[in-house]
Amino acid sequence: MMKASDEDDLTSQKAGKGVIRGESSPRRQVLFLIVAVVIVGIVAIFAVVLSALSLGRPNTPVTTMVQLPNGSSNGPTITYIGVPSPYGFEDPNKIWVFAIGHDGTNLEYIDNLAGTLRGFHVDIVEAVCNVANKNCRLMWDIYENCYRSKAGQRPRPGPGLVSRWYDGCTGWFQTYERISSVSFTKPFRKPLESLFYVKRGNPGNFSSLNLTGKTIGFADGDASNEFCIQREKIPGANLPAANIRHYSTREEIIAAVNNSEVDALFTNEQIFDLKSDLDVVMDRAPITTCMLAGAGMMLRKDSLVTNWWDPAFDQLKQTSAYRKICSEVLMRHNQSVHSVDCVL
Repeated sequence: MMKASDEDDLTSQKAGKGVIRGESSPRRQVLFLIVAVVIVGIVAIFAVVLSALSLGRPNTPVTTMVQLPNGSSNGPTITYIGVPSPYGFEDPNKIWVFAIGHDGTNLEYIDNLAGTLRGFHVDIVEAVCNVANKNCRLMWDIYENCYRSKAGQRPRPGPGLVSRWYDGCTGWFQTYERISSVSFTKPFRKPLESLFYVKRGNPGNFSSLNLTGKTIGFADGDASNEFCIQREKIPGANLPAANIRHYSTREEIIAAVNNSEVDALFTNEQIFDLKSDLDVVMDRAPITTCMLAGAGMMLRKDSLVTNWWDPAFDQLKQTSAYRKICSEVLMRHNQSVHSVDCVL
């Protein structure tokens, strides 16, 4: 006959509690803890081994492309082969898009025969993206979509930059006004001087020593703006809005001067190669306070471009390829008389 104690043991076994009552639960908790620690340790060891194997693996070539727009999606592509980029931590397959214009100088112009953009700025973007092993594209756009201003108003970033149509704009100078709303990479061009331009022969006897009552034209969004001449403390430089005119293209600027819509134009010494059509006013030294620093890539404040661009550009500057890009501007492009004063 089964005793009462035997019945209790059998009941405990059926319930899965074990025959040694009162001691099983703490021991099992300790056992589970030991097993969990062992499993975590094994997983950690596997992770270390896999990382070591990955680091020991030879670098896999990565293709970097710089596409020059020709008005369609089938533009020519230049391909470079390199190793995975050490710069930045973003998606390695990301395509970086930079806006570029065409001012008709050696900096950036349209090759009408090939239908592509060429110039010093194109050469620089190609070279830096190659060093950084980034997949880059150049996108033509009007300058006002990068940065714009209205007569008498503070300038501001354009919709293309703010709305992320592209990651940055190529070859823009740092100015006192711009740094409050955008960021820049390290500059690759030195700052330029700013000048007053007038009609051939200066028939209106314009003098840049006193601007009282004068109407002055500016290139829209340009670093050489109405705020710059105010900083220069030229008498009469605090122009009313009615005496400030902004223009978007070289043709508009030249027509405004020659048609006496403005008394003079104020801009830098190289933009649009204006010396071929207008005269420079020589009654004062060129103004050097419009630009805070040289020209680089203009970016949004939240941009990650500097994470990889600046180290790659620093590396590029140490090479003969960079010096060749700078020294052969006139020979390679020959669109204007201006060379490029590179940051070395």
